[in-house]
Amino acid sequence: MDKEYILETVNLNFKYQDGTKALNNISLKIEKGKKVSFLGVNGSGKSTLFLNFNGVLKPSSGKVIYAGNEIKYKAASLQALRKNVGIVFQDPDNQLFSASVYQEVSFGPMNLKLNESEVRRRVDESLINTGMIEFKDKAVHFLSYGQKKRVAIADIIAMNPEIIILDEPTSSLDPKHSKQIVQIFDELNEKGMTVILSTHDVELAYAWSDYIFVMKDGEIVKEGTPYAIFSDDELILNAYLEKPLILETYEVLCKNRSIDPIHNNAPRNKEELFKILNRLK
Repeated sequence: MDKEYILETVNLNFKYQDGTKALNNISLKIEKGKKVSFLGVNGSGKSTLFLNFNGVLKPSSGKVIYAGNEIKYKAASLQALRKNVGIVFQDPDNQLFSASVYQEVSFGPMNLKLNESEVRRRVDESLINTGMIEFKDKAVHFLSYGQKKRVAIADIIAMNPEIIILDEPTSSLDPKHSKQIVQIFDELNEKGMTVILSTHDVELAYAWSDYIFVMKDGEIVKEGTPYAIFSDDELILNAYLEKPLILETYEVLCKNRSIDPIHNNAPRNKEELFKILNRLK
């Protein structure tokens, strides 16, 4: 079966007004319905690329293609695009501006000129999906940082997009709340949504992603499956990444001949690694 690509860039370049070149000739394809991670140090171009994905920034040259159609930088086209390609920013305080949680999440659907009952349905469903329904009437500024993150995600879910893009979604969160956020991503993906995120968390990228892009100095230096990315020691060194502990442990077991290396069966999470260790007992 042929792959269906929902988001593409062709020879994409972007330069800021001060002359800083942030993206250099990027061509990529993102498959519909997948969980995709972008890795790279700060300044590698991830956030700039994301803002090009939904038309917040216009390329200096090259093009962005959504669902087979090149993005047109006119008001009506951009409004339609942003309905289907939603971005959750790294800092929720840069996204949230309404007084209450309900007002915040209802803003997008109301701008779509939906009737009141549909707006309420979407708001309630989004807040249920993010575990924030009990805070529906609470003032946004009284929420914790993690709660604000979830409201920011609910903002986008309420628009019913095909793609949700998240910039460092688990940054500044403790392990418990990071796990809750990732569970939200999984549930959205199970419903058919394409989920794209940037992260510095190599453990998350390795365990969660279907596909990974690695960026450095405004370029894609490698793309592939999690195993293909993190088994490339030269790439890890040159892109200033670290090997996930689960994969590193597996490779040590292989090196010590405790197990025969089967690349397709490399563990992706703790449970899979524990199964291998239990078999060794």
